[in-house]
Amino acid sequence: MGNCLVSVHVTGSHHNGLETDIDQMAADFVASLKRKGHMVTAATLVSGGEQDLVLGSRLPLKTAGAGA
Repeated sequence: MGNCLVSVHVTGSHHNGLETDIDQMAADFVASLKRKGHMVTAATLVSGGEQDLVLGSRLPLKTAGAGA
Protein backbone atom coordinates (compact mmCIF):
# COMPACT_ATOMS: atom_id res chain seq x y z
CA MET A 1 0.00 0.00 0.00
CA GLY A 2 1.31 3.43 -0.89
CA ASN A 3 1.09 6.37 -3.20
CA CYS A 4 0.88 5.95 -6.96
CA LEU A 5 0.13 7.97 -10.09
CA VAL A 6 -2.03 6.75 -12.98
CA SER A 7 -1.62 8.62 -16.28
CA VAL A 8 -3.55 7.77 -19.44
CA HIS A 9 -3.19 9.58 -22.77
CA VAL A 10 -6.25 9.03 -25.00
CA THR A 11 -7.66 10.13 -28.35
CA GLY A 12 -11.42 9.76 -28.65
CA SER A 13 -14.82 11.34 -28.17
CA HIS A 14 -15.60 13.39 -25.08
CA HIS A 15 -18.25 15.73 -23.66
CA ASN A 16 -21.08 14.44 -25.86
CA GLY A 17 -23.19 13.14 -22.98
CA LEU A 18 -22.53 9.50 -23.87
CA GLU A 19 -21.44 6.76 -21.46
CA THR A 20 -18.66 5.85 -23.92
CA ASP A 21 -17.18 9.38 -23.82
CA ILE A 22 -13.73 9.69 -22.27
CA ASP A 23 -14.87 12.24 -19.68
CA GLN A 24 -17.67 9.97 -18.45
CA MET A 25 -15.48 6.87 -18.39
CA ALA A 26 -12.74 8.73 -16.49
CA ALA A 27 -15.25 10.06 -13.94
CA ASP A 28 -16.66 6.54 -13.52
CA PHE A 29 -13.15 5.16 -12.93
CA VAL A 30 -12.44 7.77 -10.25
CA ALA A 31 -15.79 7.04 -8.58
CA SER A 32 -15.00 3.31 -8.68
CA LEU A 33 -11.65 3.84 -6.97
CA LYS A 34 -13.33 5.89 -4.23
CA ARG A 35 -16.11 3.31 -3.74
CA LYS A 36 -13.47 0.61 -3.23
CA GLY A 37 -11.86 2.65 -0.45
CA HIS A 38 -8.98 4.29 -2.28
CA MET A 39 -8.18 7.91 -1.38
CA VAL A 40 -8.12 9.87 -4.63
CA THR A 41 -6.36 13.19 -3.99
CA ALA A 42 -6.38 14.48 -7.57
CA ALA A 43 -7.89 13.46 -10.90
CA THR A 44 -7.94 15.83 -13.85
CA LEU A 45 -9.13 15.58 -17.44
CA VAL A 46 -7.50 18.12 -19.78
CA SER A 47 -9.11 18.67 -23.19
CA GLY A 48 -9.70 22.26 -24.25
CA GLY A 49 -10.33 22.94 -20.58
CA GLU A 50 -9.43 21.38 -17.27
CA GLN A 51 -12.00 19.20 -15.49
CA ASP A 52 -11.43 18.15 -11.87
CA LEU A 53 -12.81 14.61 -11.67
CA VAL A 54 -12.76 14.59 -7.85
CA LEU A 55 -14.69 17.83 -7.33
CA GLY A 56 -16.52 17.81 -10.66
CA SER A 57 -15.50 21.38 -11.55
CA ARG A 58 -14.57 22.43 -15.07
CA LEU A 59 -12.24 25.34 -15.87
CA PRO A 60 -11.03 26.70 -19.22
CA LEU A 61 -7.33 26.32 -19.95
CA LYS A 62 -5.27 29.46 -19.47
CA THR A 63 -3.95 30.80 -22.75
CA ALA A 64 -1.17 33.26 -23.52
CA GLY A 65 -2.40 36.80 -23.04
CA ALA A 66 -5.48 35.73 -21.07
CA GLY A 67 -6.79 38.44 -18.82
CA ALA A 68 -5.06 41.19 -20.80
